[in-house]
Amino acid sequence: MAVDRRLFFNVDWALLLAVLLLTGIGVATILSATFSGRSSGLEVKQLYAVALGLVGMLVCISIDYRRLVDRAAILYLIALGVLTYVLVWGPRIAGTRRWVIGPGGFQIQPSEFAKLVACLLVAKIFAESKKDSLGLLDIAAPGAAVGLLAVLIAAEPDLGTAFTLVPLFLTAAFLAGLRVKAVLGLGVVMVVLGGLGWMFALKEYQKSRIYSFLDPNLDPKGAGYQKIQSEIAVGSGGLTGKGYKQGSQSQLGYIPARHTDFIFSVFAEENGFVGVVIVLGLYMFVLWRAFDTAQMARDRVGAFLAASVAAYLSFQVVYNVAMVAGLVPVKGLPLPFMSYGGSSVLSSFFALGLILNVRMRRFAN
Repeated sequence: MAVDRRLFFNVDWALLLAVLLLTGIGVATILSATFSGRSSGLEVKQLYAVALGLVGMLVCISIDYRRLVDRAAILYLIALGVLTYVLVWGPRIAGTRRWVIGPGGFQIQPSEFAKLVACLLVAKIFAESKKDSLGLLDIAAPGAAVGLLAVLIAAEPDLGTAFTLVPLFLTAAFLAGLRVKAVLGLGVVMVVLGGLGWMFALKEYQKSRIYSFLDPNLDPKGAGYQKIQSEIAVGSGGLTGKGYKQGSQSQLGYIPARHTDFIFSVFAEENGFVGVVIVLGLYMFVLWRAFDTAQMARDRVGAFLAASVAAYLSFQVVYNVAMVAGLVPVKGLPLPFMSYGGSSVLSSFFALGLILNVRMRRFAN
């Protein structure tokens, strides 16, 4: 398929550079986090994933986003099928079924890509809506479609990823004209569903995470351990940090999942407040450019797509940073572009590709 080369002059190089800087910082932090452990070589695997992600990003921006949105229904059915396959036949790893084993033993986490499918789906549905304002009944069908993805993901169980579908859906719904009364009604529905989920859906270890968030000392060596150790690491970083590969909490192995969900704890301990401000500044720039892309999109489809992608990326960044600081309960939610994980890296670069796609075609006929 031929691609107009003139479109590449409209690529947001500043956004791409900021993402590459975050990715480079992430690789360096992964190397430090696993330097004294047994998981050596993970930084090399991360570089392979980044290279593959860049290729996927190039493929993504080469296809007009409207063509991708037009195929949202097909991609949605594929996502449902794969998520169902994972629940029934996926390998059980650490008590969960989240992965599909690919060629050469490569593990793929389909739920990471289901988020992108959800963005394409809500962009298609809400862009085709002819109404200026929407009520609860108007969002019931798309809400049920996205909710089904969330239920399948939560059943793995992976509540962290399932929750990311909420902000992307709500953002698109607000842009489509969701009325204030509908927002209040939706809030009541979510409270009721939350109560039912607490009673019938959450497992004991998930409830214990919430109890431990409220009072980590209830189980300091169990459910509260991650929160306590992460807070110690972040606080001990001080103004300028302890230095690269010099963090005691990370090098002595006190921080669990230090190269994945808690990689920001390692970075904060080594680089201190100054480093944290720099990285958060980079994330703020990336997210600002993402939402700015939605504002300048040439059509409703592009606006909904860019906004929903930006919304779920924002949720992941804010929640992960708040989690390592002990401000919210612990959930398995990676930090985009920095945490170790092939599926997370690939989906993050696909998300970047969708944002660049919308932005570079804002002047196209």
